[in-house]
Order: sequence, then structure tokens, then C-alpha cells
Amino acid sequence: MVYLKDPICVKQALLVALEVLPQNKNNHLNELVTFIPSTVSRTNWEVPKELREMVLSFITEFKQMKTYLWLREDFKNALYDLEIQLNRKIS
Repeated sequence: MVYLKDPICVKQALLVALEVLPQNKNNHLNELVTFIPSTVSRTNWEVPKELREMVLSFITEFKQMKTYLWLREDFKNALYDLEIQLNRKIS
């Protein structure tokens, strides 16, 4: 479970990344993103253990693209927070 300060930013940032990256390996992530609540308040989000590394590699791959450089700063911060929390859960 990860703690989301701004679930809408996380959800929108991941949706942008899903649009840019190849579809064939992101089917599970599409489903996972739909479970992020569209709320302004802070919340928890359950990321299954088997998908944590997939989400991390997805974020890492997205950060190497030019689209990431043009992403809004609050979206970048939301992805960064998510990445840090997932790294803590794995190690």
C-alpha cells in the first residue's frame, strides 16, 4: 500500500505515461490505474506485490522520454513520491 498525497496528479501522470509508452506490456497498469481514486483528499492505494516492480520500471522508462521533461511539475513530484514509496516496499 502506498500513500498518495494527491491521487488525481498521480492518476493523470500515469495516464500520460500510458499514452506515450508501448501498449503491449502495460495492460496490467491500465487496470491498476483505474483503481486510483479520483479524489482531492489524501488516500492509500493498494499496489499488488507482483506489480510493484512493473510500476517502478514503467516510471523509470517514462522518465527517459522527452514527454517526461514537458510534464507539469506537480505530476513529476507525484511520480517521484510514488517511486520512492515503491522502492521502500521492494527493498
